Amino acid sequence: MMIAVTALAACKRAPQEAADLAPVKEVVAGTPMIDFKSTEAHFSCRAPRDWGLREKHIDSSKGAVFVGPAGPAGLGLSYISILKYPESEPQYTDARKYAETFWEIDPRNKQPDITRQDIGGKSVLRFHQERPFYKPHSRKLEYVIRYDYALIPVQNGFYSIEHRAPVADHAATLPVFEAVVASFQPGS
Repeated sequence: MMIAVTALAACKRAPQEAADLAPVKEVVAGTPMIDFKSTEAHFSCRAPRDWGLREKHIDSSKGAVFVGPAGPAGLGLSYISILKYPESEPQYTDARKYAETFWEIDPRNKQPDITRQDIGGKSVLRFHQERPFYKPHSRKLEYVIRYDYALIPVQNGFYSIEHRAPVADHAATLPVFEAVVASFQPGS
C-alpha cells in the first residue's frame, strides 16, 4: 500500500476540472478549501480545492487522494489521502493494531508514538514517521518524507487520513491536513 501511495505522489498534477472550481468555504495557509463529500466511501470533509483529486488511482468506495503542488523547496509533491478500512485492506479492522504495524516500515524499526486526541468531538489516534526517499537505482538520499496519520475509529473499522510531504515543505501543507482532520465527518 505505501509503495502504491508513494508512486502516486510522483504523478504529475492533473489540470483543473469544473469540480475544482467549487465555492471556497475557507482559506487555510493560503489554500482555498471546499466542502467535499464521498458518497461511496461515506465521509465528508473540507478539502483543498486546487489540489488534484486522484479518483482514478483509488477505488472511490475506499477513499480519496488529494495531490498538491510541489512545496517551496521543490523536492516532491505533498498529498493527503483518506482511506476507509477494512475496505482498503481487509486484514485491518482495528485502528490501534493498524498503527502498531508501522514499526515494520520505519527505517529504524521503531514503533511510532501513538497518541489519542479529541478533535471535533471524535477520538482520533495520531502518529507520524519520517522516512528517507532515495533516488531510483541508487542509494543516494534525495530527501526525507514526513508522514502524519490521523486514524478515526468507526463502527466496523476506521478511516486513515494521511499527510505526506518532504520535511523541507512539511510546515507549508500541515495546516491543510489539520483542517481536513478537524472537519472530517464519517457517514453511514
